[in-house]
Amino acid sequence: MHHANDHISDEELLLSIDGELSARSAEEVLTHLAACPACRARMETLEAAGANFNRAYRAVQVPGPDSSASARANLQRRIAASGASRPASRPPRWANPFSLHRWAYVFAAALLLAALTTGWLHRSASQRLAGTLAPSVADGPLLPDTHLTPGATRPVTANQICMGSGPAEDKPPLRMQRAVFHEYGMDGAPARAYEVDHLITPALGGTDDIRNLWPEPYATTQWNAHVKDDLEDHLHDLVCGGQLDLATAQHDMASNWIQAYKKYFHADQPLPHASELIDNRRRSPSS
Repeated sequence: MHHANDHISDEELLLSIDGELSARSAEEVLTHLAACPACRARMETLEAAGANFNRAYRAVQVPGPDSSASARANLQRRIAASGASRPASRPPRWANPFSLHRWAYVFAAALLLAALTTGWLHRSASQRLAGTLAPSVADGPLLPDTHLTPGATRPVTANQICMGSGPAEDKPPLRMQRAVFHEYGMDGAPARAYEVDHLITPALGGTDDIRNLWPEPYATTQWNAHVKDDLEDHLHDLVCGGQLDLATAQHDMASNWIQAYKKYFHADQPLPHASELIDNRRRSPSS
């Protein structure tokens, strides 16, 4: 159990990243990360190191049908040689690079690679990565994949969502965010460039189910997360003002949020000051 003044060890963080902790331990780690900026920063450092290693390795490896098997065989030979002096009853901890601690190996290899490579390698890796990502992945999907993200709602009425400020649209846990990026084939994409967003916002009855989450770009396209936020606020106001049925708002948002924006804002392009218009309308006594 982690106490308030404790910090999570790097080994536990690596096991958490790899999904190898028990359900109870994973919950304890997530709870601690939520309250500890230092451990969150170390978690991000470990994740970034692993991702950088994978990118650089893909950039410099020689393609071929046997390249993966050859690299694994070479690695196993090196590990076996380094552990030859150990007692037979204690096999090398990393004898299998794809075992429980494979992320620990990736992190160590990433640090070694960073010390041995120069700027040209990093530029080459970035160029190779950009060339292999499909345009929809490089920029982020404008619309979610309906098979992966059809939308999910909870049983709720318009009166319930309009009482008080409504449920907050909190950022999903790190594990859920990683799962969403993996579903969309975006493991190598920069997480800070995207919002793991609710397709149907909680303010309209949406849930935190992964079927209601997708990686939405912040700035690489005009139809971005900030524009969708304006639509969510507008639809919430329409529902709570009795001008729109809740089920219709949910359906239109899940079907095609860009078309819904055009429909309810009566505009073909995102309005530059939509959020200000919404705020002014909410403050107006006549609204």
